[in-house]
Amino acid sequence: MNFFTSIAKKSTLVCIVTVFSAMAASAVPPLTGENPSAIIPEPAGHVVYQSIIVTKTDKSVMLDWNTASEFMNSYFEVERSTNAVDFKTVALVLDGFNTAGTGKKYAFKEDASVIKTGKAVYYRLKQFDDYGNVSYSTIVKVQ
Repeated sequence: MNFFTSIAKKSTLVCIVTVFSAMAASAVPPLTGENPSAIIPEPAGHVVYQSIIVTKTDKSVMLDWNTASEFMNSYFEVERSTNAVDFKTVALVLDGFNTAGTGKKYAFKEDASVIKTGKAVYYRLKQFDDYGNVSYSTIVKVQ
């Protein structure tokens, strides 16, 4: 009885993992300058913002944003703050591109009563990719 046979009898899982790891490592070519056909995928959750604009009228606050491109974008959370530090989620926008896509227009509208006279309110977007990774947009201010 050799070493691998004794492992197989004690734990089939250990043997399978060991064989799979050895096979996987030998099947993947290294990423070097000598391997120009290697494709490096675009990072997950990559969203390029074209613009983020917040405007206030007597009755509403409107947050509009445009993306130039999206890749593996699952959804956005719209967050609001009164001090630009502590943000609270106020809405979900669920229609992001989950595959590679060109830009898209989005909007969120809420009642203007969230802004007290003379006080600033800050908004930002919390973007989630298909794997649960999070990124944040720049912060925009309205008063």
